[in-house]
Amino acid sequence: MKFSIIGFIPTLLLLIPAVIACFKPPADKPELEDENIIVFIAKCVGRFGCIGYMCLAIGDYKVGFSSKLLIIIWAVVALLVIALYWVLWIRQYKKGNHFEDIYGTGIPLFIIPAAFVLVTGIFSMNFMLIIFSVLDIVCEYCSAYGVRKRLHPAKAEESSDEAETEKNEDGE
Repeated sequence: MKFSIIGFIPTLLLLIPAVIACFKPPADKPELEDENIIVFIAKCVGRFGCIGYMCLAIGDYKVGFSSKLLIIIWAVVALLVIALYWVLWIRQYKKGNHFEDIYGTGIPLFIIPAAFVLVTGIFSMNFMLIIFSVLDIVCEYCSAYGVRKRLHPAKAEESSDEAETEKNEDGE
């Protein structure tokens, strides 16, 4: 493997808002119980695998991408995703940086970089990127679901009760 500037630059641009978020956490962040250790470890493995393989493995079109056109399409997608991610983080801070806005929605902000890595893995046919990004996406969503469940236990029960009622009405 060799160092990939093509993978390093978008990775760096996606990491900057996350690093800033570490130093400027929401003031209303509640004290939450520790998350499931298996989910936490899997999330870390996925995240660091994504970062490592983006910086070391995707290379240029001769190594990873099958054509120059695919690199151009990937670069446009990368610019759009990075711009969207930065806009969402700027919006987060302009709205007052509330904890609920990061984790309380259906899709937490931290899934966007992993989804971008998944697209990169698909475009470059790098199966390790695909595996690590899917692991990160699944674990981020499980973690966010756990946070929402602890913050709003009644809503979590209502949605599971609704799903059970739908099953019973269908006769299953």
